[in-house]
Amino acid sequence: MLDQVEAFFALLERFKRYWRKKAQPPEPETLAGRFLRLFAAHGVHANQIPRFFGHGLALRDVQSAQALARCLTDEHLAAACELFGVRRSWLERGEGQAHEVHHFYLQPEGFGTFLDALPALRQQQGEHMWAKLFMAGRGARNEESVLLLEEPVGELNEDVIYRRHYIDAGPLSYWKARVSTTALLAQLLRRKVWVQGRECEPGWVAKLFQTKDLLTVQDLDDLYTRSHRVEVDDWLLEPDALLEGIDPERNQFGAQSALQLWLDLDARGLMRMEFTRPDTRQRFEERLQRVFSTAAS
Repeated sequence: MLDQVEAFFALLERFKRYWRKKAQPPEPETLAGRFLRLFAAHGVHANQIPRFFGHGLALRDVQSAQALARCLTDEHLAAACELFGVRRSWLERGEGQAHEVHHFYLQPEGFGTFLDALPALRQQQGEHMWAKLFMAGRGARNEESVLLLEEPVGELNEDVIYRRHYIDAGPLSYWKARVSTTALLAQLLRRKVWVQGRECEPGWVAKLFQTKDLLTVQDLDDLYTRSHRVEVDDWLLEPDALLEGIDPERNQFGAQSALQLWLDLDARGLMRMEFTRPDTRQRFEERLQRVFSTAAS
């Protein structure tokens, strides 16, 4: 009987220690901890950092955040931010999102200038870059979409490590956002950057891109597997593909406006790419006339 009582109190004490530990707030992440997490998020294990990153770091320096904190320098921080394109304020203080989200709403020329400044495209290696347009399912009218660019920065054991660039693509059911994003896709395709559209479950784009400060390789793989492919380059070639999923609005105003804006941008040479057919503009003009006729009837 005494043994049972002792066992009960021993078990009770373990439960108390467990709940006391559970109730304690988590220790704040350190700068060195974020440095290690930054590399892990891009597919570089801590033990691979000295070989991949260099800058005088040795294996003994990356075995823990405490060990790394003793040797991190301003040079290491600047080089890591440059390598992965992250914000210095995030790495140093853990503030906000790691990556800046770029905005080129109705500014395709500005996006082209941005692309031409990327090292991979300065070296005319667009074919080694990837672009993925993650968009909400077509039943979700107001959800934001994200255009993700992946720029190669090195290899590890035959795996390519990428720097990421995030571009706001807006809610693609809205006609102006759809056509604006289409013009961005044309800028990519003209530079031989392969583009893939991915239609995701409602809520998943916002969940990942708005609630996590730093996406991991696994996060993006999960988003990819929970989505299906959409031929977004058809928005540059087929008027019906451009209009699919757009809110037509009252009296077909959304459809009319989408086609008219597409034609306006095409007149400036911003909707052309390698596979544009000679009659493409004519087919968009004819589709616009049919929309006008439908709205008038």
